[in-house]
Amino acid sequence: MSLLRRIVQNPTVSRAVPVAKLFVPYPLGRDPSSIPKINPVCNIDRRPISLRYRVTTMIELSNLEEAAKISHLAVSEKFRDDGDTVFICNSVIGAMCGAKRYDEAISLFNYFFNESQTIPNMLSCNLIVKAHCDLGRVDDALELYRHVLLDGVLAPGVETYRLLTKALVDAKRFDEACDLVRSMGRCDFMVYDILIRGFLDSGKFVKASQIFEELKGPNSKLPWREYHKAIAIFNVSFMNYWFKQGKDEEAMEIYAALDKGEAAKNLIVRNKVLEVFVEHGKKTEAWELFREMIETCGSETVDIMLKGFSVTTTPITRVRKTCYRTIIASLCEQGNMSEAEKLFAEMFSDVENDELMTGPDVSTFRAMINGYVKAGRVDDAMKMLEKMKISSVRKLAIHRAT
Repeated sequence: MSLLRRIVQNPTVSRAVPVAKLFVPYPLGRDPSSIPKINPVCNIDRRPISLRYRVTTMIELSNLEEAAKISHLAVSEKFRDDGDTVFICNSVIGAMCGAKRYDEAISLFNYFFNESQTIPNMLSCNLIVKAHCDLGRVDDALELYRHVLLDGVLAPGVETYRLLTKALVDAKRFDEACDLVRSMGRCDFMVYDILIRGFLDSGKFVKASQIFEELKGPNSKLPWREYHKAIAIFNVSFMNYWFKQGKDEEAMEIYAALDKGEAAKNLIVRNKVLEVFVEHGKKTEAWELFREMIETCGSETVDIMLKGFSVTTTPITRVRKTCYRTIIASLCEQGNMSEAEKLFAEMFSDVENDELMTGPDVSTFRAMINGYVKAGRVDDAMKMLEKMKISSVRKLAIHRAT
């Protein structure tokens, strides 16, 4: 059945601007009539609060139904705004995907970018590409990717290729994955690492080595600024492979050579190495590396350690406060509320000193509330809820002032 074609106006400006090009709807991977219908009617109060802030606040509070309902206004003439419209659309679609409510995410995408003909950005499409990949519907993801290529308004970026390459590799469609990687306009080493890891995980060591040697050789496609970091990342993948084969000596030989290079000081490389050590239970090596990183690491590094080791064994006092949110959430999950309270008090003291960026966010408050409820401390949970309200009101006041 031929696709519906109609004239599109540019919805990212306040006045209608005719566009000569015919509009072809973005493919959804399913019949549009089968997805949940959107009721665009929504009334909001007259308080002078931006639509963007209203939607993001509802998302922070995990009230996705209200966030979606309010977001419908973003594509209306009254609320359409160059800077905010697509941001609002992407925020609510991303929140639905994060909650694995994929049908609703696809329905919103259809309403915003097909029915209302708002012009998306590549992030909008990547969210749906990822949704299809998460559902194992690789062909639907590829259909959307090909539509973007043919349409020519947007250009797939490295994130698009990373998502599709991983989906094809997971589906053991290696020939298609290789073709896709070769079609990239710009060489991205993380895409090639997905490919190498996929071959290694499938026991295709020779093919993985062949790709590695091609990228390492004199005719390498890798950008020279990223060359050493990329080679280090590839080596970590082979290090992981040898650990999986039970050949620890070969794996540690790679690490020893890696540790001597300048690229080994890169945070991305170090996090990859740390992941491998934690995954394979190399506690001594993991702790040694973590202690070297602890003064400058971010929440991702801390999260890697928390997945493999007890929170109580982590030297919390030496971790930057921006990582406290990750640690607090983990402490609350483990029921260690006394330690969580200490870290939360430190974060809250920053709020009182106007350091809002390092203060607790809504997810941190929610972790504390859930932790108290699990521990049967309902009164403390109610007090924490009240603190969250006060903090949110204060942020709103600052938002209004700016």
